[in-house]
Amino acid sequence: MCTPKAFIKKGEDEILVMEDIQSIVWEGPNKFVLEDIIGKSKTVEGRIISMDLLNHRIILEGHVSG
Repeated sequence: MCTPKAFIKKGEDEILVMEDIQSIVWEGPNKFVLEDIIGKSKTVEGRIISMDLLNHRIILEGHVSG
């Protein structure tokens, strides 16, 4: 099964935040909740830079909170 991975862009680097993402829920300006296939979630404060659905990659800018 091919499921997306989310990365936070820091300068030229991309840091893996979460694998096997099943949903992204917008919670308000600059706030998203990522949820994986087993129900684990992470909140990202920032913005989506790109979504490459063919290669299963979501690139975010910001930071993971709480």
